[in-house]
Amino acid sequence: MVSPMIVAAQEAPPADRATTNLRDFDFVVDKITANYAGWDTKVTPATRAQLAALTAQLRAKAATASDAELTALLVEWVDFFKDRHIRVFAQPAPSAPASAAVVTQNYPSRPLTEAQARARFAALGKTRDPIEGIWRIGGDRYRVAILRDPGNARVFTAAVLTTMAGNWHPGQIKAEITRDAAGALQMLYRTGAHGEEKVGAELVAAGAAIAVTGWGTWARELPVVADADIVARQFPSDDLFLKALSPKTLWLRIPDFDPSRAAPLKALLAAHKAQIDKTPNLVIDLRGNGGGSDFVCEPLLPLVYTRPVYTIGIEMRASQDNIALRRKVADDIRVEAPDVAANLDIPNKQMAGNFGGYFRPDPLPFSIDRLPTVVPYPKRVAVLVDGAGSTAEQFLLALRQSGKVTLMGQSNSAGVLDFANVVGMPTPSGRFRLQWATSRTLRLPGDRVDPDGIAPDIRIPTGEKDPITHAAKWLERQVD
Repeated sequence: MVSPMIVAAQEAPPADRATTNLRDFDFVVDKITANYAGWDTKVTPATRAQLAALTAQLRAKAATASDAELTALLVEWVDFFKDRHIRVFAQPAPSAPASAAVVTQNYPSRPLTEAQARARFAALGKTRDPIEGIWRIGGDRYRVAILRDPGNARVFTAAVLTTMAGNWHPGQIKAEITRDAAGALQMLYRTGAHGEEKVGAELVAAGAAIAVTGWGTWARELPVVADADIVARQFPSDDLFLKALSPKTLWLRIPDFDPSRAAPLKALLAAHKAQIDKTPNLVIDLRGNGGGSDFVCEPLLPLVYTRPVYTIGIEMRASQDNIALRRKVADDIRVEAPDVAANLDIPNKQMAGNFGGYFRPDPLPFSIDRLPTVVPYPKRVAVLVDGAGSTAEQFLLALRQSGKVTLMGQSNSAGVLDFANVVGMPTPSGRFRLQWATSRTLRLPGDRVDPDGIAPDIRIPTGEKDPITHAAKWLERQVD
């Protein structure tokens, strides 16, 4: 995730508010000034006065701001840089979990077992409303049963059947849904923190999913959907998987390149190696991939490689904070990826000798990566780029150099790459967390990715509801 977000934070004591708020505000300004790799690119003689005026204006408001207002002020300040790798967001206050009995007593509930729900759906038969059934939210984070209100056929409740959320319990009402006279759905949605939002909702994917405005997609479990993959084809899945779309085409979904994906991705490719080695087409689904770490992408490169890959280098901003935080990044992955950690150690040592300026980790402004062989399969690869950001965009720059690869999508990638290698730390009060980029690309200023992103080679029509199948059919129409 690369965009600023606002959530409830722990409130500062009223007596200390001005001191605490200004300490946090000044911390954000000072850390970005001292550490952000885009500072000298974004703060120029033409923009310096504008930033100074904005800083003074927002700081004057910060002293008396509530925590929610201060979060908005901080977000407004970092938005000056127009770089979604700078983020400041509130951290929820720690709280003791309420017991199941207390939460259930004080929160809307509809005691309902799964057996009772299934029996009710069976009894409804053909009179069942299209939204009635069992639905999954966030994979298996919540499973809910949507049933009509006994007294009003237009009102429905989504009761939790099972959940992995520690502050939710079976029987609690996750949402209340009303179908208006025109048939549209309105929802009172309850967030993970039990806050309430009024949002719109819509049945999509031939009734296999409910799209909840601002809160993603619910997938139907019961009644069973005949086309089990229809939701994941139409809406980017949070799951990592590889499966066959046809005898000629495989579909690899990668939600992100977080370091936690490294081992599962390697295992997935190893488990399907025999299938990959004989299937001519591959769709790599990077829609909404928020990035992560470059080393996670490495097992994919042999599948797409056709010629040496050129990568433009970076320069890094050297500071005490950046070196301390980057050393922690290396230490955190040292057990799982010792080679990657060792590679991070090299520029970290260089940084120690360049405090106060920028340095290039590599003596050349570019690198050339060669692999020993070009594998015969897959022959053709379509990569869906919609909204892919950060590390995913660096991967796209390599992919588009392959003779096998065609970038496809209904929209561009996210446009969050030119300033990268993100680190972060909490503010002094602990109410907020600040993140920033420590490197900038040598592609600037002539070859930007930010903010417009990388355009697909082939633009999938915006009205196409199933871009995965669209891409697969395009691959299968190609001839050698």
